[in-house]
Amino acid sequence: MAVRDERPKTPETVSELPGEKQGLIAGAMSIVKGFSITVKAAATRPSTVKYPKERVTISPRWRGPLALRGVLGRDEIPLLRGPSYAYNELIDDLYKKDRLPPCVGNCPANVDARGQAYLIADNRVVEAYELVRDRNILPGVLGRICHHPCESACKRNFYDEPIAIRPLHRFAFEEYRKIRHERISPFPRTQGKSVCIVGSGPSGLAAAYDLLKLGYRVVMYERERKPGGALNTGVPAYRLPREVLYEEIDDIVGLGLELNTGVEVGKDVPLAKLMREHDAVLLAVGLQQSRLLPIPGTDAEGVVGALEFLWSANFKHEAGVRGKRVLVIGGGNVAVDVARCALRVGASEVKLACLESESEMPCHPWEIAEALDEGVTALCSLGPEEVLTKHNQVVGMRMRSCLSVFDETGRFAPKFGEETTDVAADVIVFAIGQAPKIDQLVAGTELLVSGRGQLVVDGTLFTTSVDGVFACGEIVTGPGSAIGSIATGHEAATSIHRYLQGLPLDGDRVARPVPVYPKHAPADTRGIESSRRRAVMPMADPSERATDFRQVELGLTRQEAMAEAMRCLRCESEVCVGCTFCARTCPDYAIAVERVDEAGARCLTRYDLDLTKCCFCGLCAEQCPTKALHHTGQYELSFWHRDLMVFDKGEMLRPPIGTRATGRDGISPPGCPVPRKEEA
Repeated sequence: MAVRDERPKTPETVSELPGEKQGLIAGAMSIVKGFSITVKAAATRPSTVKYPKERVTISPRWRGPLALRGVLGRDEIPLLRGPSYAYNELIDDLYKKDRLPPCVGNCPANVDARGQAYLIADNRVVEAYELVRDRNILPGVLGRICHHPCESACKRNFYDEPIAIRPLHRFAFEEYRKIRHERISPFPRTQGKSVCIVGSGPSGLAAAYDLLKLGYRVVMYERERKPGGALNTGVPAYRLPREVLYEEIDDIVGLGLELNTGVEVGKDVPLAKLMREHDAVLLAVGLQQSRLLPIPGTDAEGVVGALEFLWSANFKHEAGVRGKRVLVIGGGNVAVDVARCALRVGASEVKLACLESESEMPCHPWEIAEALDEGVTALCSLGPEEVLTKHNQVVGMRMRSCLSVFDETGRFAPKFGEETTDVAADVIVFAIGQAPKIDQLVAGTELLVSGRGQLVVDGTLFTTSVDGVFACGEIVTGPGSAIGSIATGHEAATSIHRYLQGLPLDGDRVARPVPVYPKHAPADTRGIESSRRRAVMPMADPSERATDFRQVELGLTRQEAMAEAMRCLRCESEVCVGCTFCARTCPDYAIAVERVDEAGARCLTRYDLDLTKCCFCGLCAEQCPTKALHHTGQYELSFWHRDLMVFDKGEMLRPPIGTRATGRDGISPPGCPVPRKEEA
């Protein structure tokens, strides 16, 4: 067996240097070469390489001691105010800067709901009403009937429940109406030109308000004896008391509007005459007739359109259905209004049939829920096929099952099954849409009308085929919401103003942005403290309210409205409102926040950030709904005392400059008193 030698071996040395003579020569040559390079470099004029500037974008994930931009009680919440023709520019600028509150951006007319809540909570209710009126021309009306898209975008949806913005409109009006006569005086006429508006609905009134503020003379014509358009003839009184509508329109008249009611343009006075008498004309006539389906039996006695039915119910409180069975065809909000009115004018039974399933009904969910509470029966996924008659009198409707309403691309393309159902009825009301009726109106003019009887209008500039004639409202957009019509009125007024000033209608004009906001699933409100819950609108008892036209919604008390306004987070205002969401989010409990909640005296009393606990994760700043809490980039932390690492409210309001954070303006050596910074 061989034995391995484990002793360390002496390494062999190999000389890598050449011979002694050759080594000296090589060394000398190397020195000469290096010296020549040095001499050459010394003789060469130095040059500086200048690289192009590059913008360095700091990631929002960079962290540092945080600071506050503003606090409640010291800093004002910005109010969105501006001339009507420049309002889109204001909204667009805020949207691009990510400073547009979601409630404002999601409103077709961009009403400053944030400002309303701020002013109400500050006990400036009348000022809140007037702020809202600049964009929502009828706050008392819309405070009762608006479908409030602002609330669906409210950030509080993510945390608990949205702010009751629509009821706050109503509350502000109720306070304002107590002194309304003291606040109304005509706008001065400064332009020397006049505008005629045909129609006194929401779009026409919005345009009139803007033009009056700009100094124009505005003359309005309404065919009904009372103003308001569809708000007056179509919206049921249990939703909108007429005195509220008339009071708000009276205020616009007090601002200088020349209102002529009971005059039908095209019949009592030719439109061509008005075009000659005024510098511009605006058509805001809405949709005047109901659509019927081309099915057998629609000419029978007992078949009626929704608009005609609502007119009779509202003005006569009688629609010829007392003691009869009523079937309403349609699933929209107008159909629900018809069904609820039918109960109030004495129908013995009311059924509502629609193509859509229960989850697809186009009406607002709260509307159908209230109707069902009152006794209306909903028949979903059924389409009308034939009106059943006997001696030309309605006895029922044959309905066919509807398998689907929309195709794969989302287009309206209903598919029906084989099954049919006969529904007994004495009166059938079609509420499937409205159409314009303008043949008499445009007679004698060069206004173009499409083959479907619609006025030809540019939907962006609201111009017609005749120079100086404009249009707005549902005659342009088709059936829609009141706040949507108001938005078109503002745009039409801007076009008219630019036209009368000789400016291009588009040119540098800023289009209203259409923001898209995330939709939040309903928050889990179990365990949420009562102070964070939304105010509940008190309602009349269903068994009692269905017998007459008294208001269904009873309104918020002053205390409830104040508390609701205080719930507003003042989103994107850069002012800390003490919502405590940062403290609730902090994983290390490093933040303590306190505030005082008293109407007219709300303020943030405490904001402490303890850097000894902070892990600089930045979750608090990401959670801040107002963007008041922000990173400073002050990464150098030097403190003489550990106590200085707790930043109080005054220190949180420090200027976010430099890279160093000390916790106080001055630095004291060990053993010296710590200088206190006065609270801001």
